[in-house]
Amino acid sequence: MFIKPNWRILTIGDGDLSFSASLWNNFKPEQLTATVLDSQKTLENKYQYHAIKQLQTDPNQTILFSFDVTNPDSWSNLPERSYDLVIFQFPLVPAFEDPEYFHKMGDISVNTLNRLLLRKFLIHCTEYFLDPNGKQLCYITSKDVKPYCEWNIENSLNQDLKHIEYLGSMPFNIEDFPGYKVRNVDRDKHVKDTQGISYVWSPKTDNTAHESEFIEKLIAKSHQGENYCEICKAGPFVSASDKLLHEQTKKHRLMQQYEDQYTRMIKE
Repeated sequence: MFIKPNWRILTIGDGDLSFSASLWNNFKPEQLTATVLDSQKTLENKYQYHAIKQLQTDPNQTILFSFDVTNPDSWSNLPERSYDLVIFQFPLVPAFEDPEYFHKMGDISVNTLNRLLLRKFLIHCTEYFLDPNGKQLCYITSKDVKPYCEWNIENSLNQDLKHIEYLGSMPFNIEDFPGYKVRNVDRDKHVKDTQGISYVWSPKTDNTAHESEFIEKLIAKSHQGENYCEICKAGPFVSASDKLLHEQTKKHRLMQQYEDQYTRMIKE
């Protein structure tokens, strides 16, 4: 993960605050605002070990509890358009569960709900969180395993959003963040360290607007073009019939259903 010490950073949904604490201790950003969906009391009751006190030692640290990235009403204490970088680590819809919201969603798949969450995150980053005169970067760190790899993160989240550009990805090395524990949703457990990938977006659509050192670390999209299936990350196909056989597989039909439902939702 590429981070500079002079950046002002906002972290979203940092369950036990261990990521934000490690980021502060090891990268020393100019300013850090860490947000948690839970109230402080809920967090303290949920996790035996947390990093609240570690993020109350410096005036350039702030913790905001009961912060829902999908709900602007929960941002009253957040300075608008004040950050260079916004980070969302291993997001998953169950962490944002609201019975009334899910009742309204009806038969919408969890796959689509996760994509809608991340899309809304990107929109709110560009409209409310990022300083238009700053670095203007959004990171989503996820995994290359189910269900995360079924969200088509690289291609679908900024679909039809002309003001948000996908720049590329970079490996997320958890060893760079000592003390960070990737938590299970709503449980005082942490998951095994798995390969993480940080995906990057920006309202700055021209790569020359970013530091060359940063751009050089990014990995471009794979499986693009007529001889590939971008939603399944399959190919290259040797012929049209080879591609047709792939499109008839159970995996592709399921992925296409996810894609179609998500596309319908964002157009409504």
